[in-house]
Amino acid sequence: MIKKSISIFFLLFLILNSSFSQKLELGLKGGTNFATQKLSNITGVESVTGYHIGGFLYFKLPILFGIQVEGQYSTQGSEFQVGQIINKNNLRYINVPILIRNDFGPFNFHFGPQFGILTDAINLNSVKSSIKDQFLGRDFSIVAGLAVRLPANLGISLRYVKGLKNITDPNISNVDTKNTMFQLSLKYSLIQWGIKKKK
Repeated sequence: MIKKSISIFFLLFLILNSSFSQKLELGLKGGTNFATQKLSNITGVESVTGYHIGGFLYFKLPILFGIQVEGQYSTQGSEFQVGQIINKNNLRYINVPILIRNDFGPFNFHFGPQFGILTDAINLNSVKSSIKDQFLGRDFSIVAGLAVRLPANLGISLRYVKGLKNITDPNISNVDTKNTMFQLSLKYSLIQWGIKKKK
């Protein structure tokens, strides 16, 4: 009985290990952010252009979908006017999306949560100054996007990131601020195991 159980366990291990090892993708990615913020008491908020750069790891589960985990340095923010004063801020995050990814040939759809850690916040008016103390150190968003695989281990993706958490420190201001942005990314896969390459 023990030998039979060990044999079954070993067989399952081989099947799962084969599934994971043959369907794995590791690479680098970066691109442009078209970011803005939703402010509870200010209208006419304009977007700013930033960037993101980092890496990703995708592994296919032995079911319909796989998991893609990313780590990226991202610059975000917004521009708005209060009276005659134009305020433009630049918030810098380390973002960690943990996404469910479903592939359809060379295309994939991905969605899931994103966790952000604020590294810096700068007011970009005529005199640049740090405003990091006005914001909370954590952000939480939901991500949804589409991607397509290209030749030469390349790929592009477009995603929408919607902030779900107020990032303004309530001890400093009573304005609710939520990040939001579109991301256009170019990726390069260093490793593609079990991924059918587009010729």
